[in-house]
Amino acid sequence: MKKFTTYFQLSFYAHVAEGNTIIYSILVNNSILVKKWVLNRTESNSKKFDNELYDASYEQFKKILGDSLLDMNTLRMDKLISPKIGFELNSTELETLKRNTDCDFLINIRGNVISNGAGTVSFDSGNGYYSASNQSSVSIMIYDLNTGEIISSSQAMAKATSENSHFDNYKGVPSINSSAETLMVKAVKKLIKKYDKNRLD
Repeated sequence: MKKFTTYFQLSFYAHVAEGNTIIYSILVNNSILVKKWVLNRTESNSKKFDNELYDASYEQFKKILGDSLLDMNTLRMDKLISPKIGFELNSTELETLKRNTDCDFLINIRGNVISNGAGTVSFDSGNGYYSASNQSSVSIMIYDLNTGEIISSSQAMAKATSENSHFDNYKGVPSINSSAETLMVKAVKKLIKKYDKNRLD
């Protein structure tokens, strides 16, 4: 039987519950205590889709954090901030960011295209069993710039698999597959929505 499957695996690591609590607490208490969040420029090994990864990330976090979310490039217009900020940061780098951005939290997002083995269109050659996949991953790390600690880290894996066997009667019929780049953007949306879904009411 010819098969095409797509799955997403979402994983939350240490401190994620605390991170979600902080996000929720700031939203419900923002009239008393306003915290500022800044989204760093996303990084990935796909230059073509990196802008889409950033736009999707900003849009989804904006829905959760509202006007508390700031864009790093916007801050650079009137603040002295390094042109490139890494994903994993040490205490000195975090202290510098706190001083230069005047923000409370930093959101870092990294995407990784793992494979595009199935392509976007695949055909059954009729020569026997065939299986190929497109795969990508996304990681999110949130830092508290006031304490220099990681308050939340999470990861999503996305995989689309196309397969068939010599028993199939679909020779010459194409399968349309989501590219690894498209899966990467979908994965970051699902992962950020998980923050919103898991926040405490």
